Amino acid sequence: MRLPDDTRVTLLMGAAVGGFTAVLFLVVELFLPVPWQWKVPLPIAAFVIGFLLIATTLGDEEQAADRRENSRVILLAWASLNGGRCETDPAAFTTDGEGWELPTSPHFRGSLLAVGHRDGVEVGISCSTHRDPETGTDMPMTVLVRLAEERSPARVQYRKMHRLGLGQHAESVAMGGRELWVKFEGWPSDFVELNAQVDAVVRLAASLPET
Repeated sequence: MRLPDDTRVTLLMGAAVGGFTAVLFLVVELFLPVPWQWKVPLPIAAFVIGFLLIATTLGDEEQAADRRENSRVILLAWASLNGGRCETDPAAFTTDGEGWELPTSPHFRGSLLAVGHRDGVEVGISCSTHRDPETGTDMPMTVLVRLAEERSPARVQYRKMHRLGLGQHAESVAMGGRELWVKFEGWPSDFVELNAQVDAVVRLAASLPET
């Protein structure tokens, strides 16, 4: 069975730490003789440190993988209940004949993507594994709404965002063209919370004055 790239890198790092420490000990002993009482414990300690590094990192990776899978299930359920679909490639939405518009947006990019219709409007959800340079958020989620008409580019100041009822995890709000998008901190971890976030963005789009 082929190990995932992240796991193989972690195993190599742990082995390298333990091996390097042991080799360093042997090199130092050539110039600074070590008491015989330490000759066995020190190499063993070096390999134990490497093993602990592997165990800790693999545990973190497993938890992260579980969180990503949980988010995938939540997005899949949301898309199914809202007449949409969940994919990992934006191109998959443009070849299904459903006429989705948001997958062509530059803001609809990430490792986990979903589209659907909420209250008669098209909604897109994108989850990225990359740190967002604008908000400084790790693994951000963006909720996009397709607007009925063109809008001039605009952005809500962060200190005024609490008035919009988007919840505590909202990080930025902007619009331009026929899109409104809100960035949230973190991938979805609760279906009810995701529904509330999407509904809040849809209400915000509906509240925009006509041009």
